Amino acid sequence: MAKSKSKRAHRKQGFTIPIAVVAGFAPLAIYGLNDYKTGGIASLGDGLARRLTGFGTPGSGGTWEPKHLASGLVPIVGGLFVHKLASRLGVNRALSQAGVPILRV
Repeated sequence: MAKSKSKRAHRKQGFTIPIAVVAGFAPLAIYGLNDYKTGGIASLGDGLARRLTGFGTPGSGGTWEPKHLASGLVPIVGGLFVHKLASRLGVNRALSQAGVPILRV
């Protein structure tokens, strides 16, 4: 009877940070901080709404402007896409096998 392949030791995956996704949130955080500095919490809320949905609050016009999405939603979706593509190409597995702690693409 032929011997079966030996099972490889599989270590449980620890805590990792997907860098591409975090980088996608960076413009939103930077612009949010600037909004908060200039107008407080009301300006922060309006800025987040505009950058994530394209719509401003009713006090700021309430119309849909796609140009605001370029500094909020588009980088986030781009970061998710890059992370998914890197996973499919095996970049995250290579980082893991190389022993790079915490980081993924």
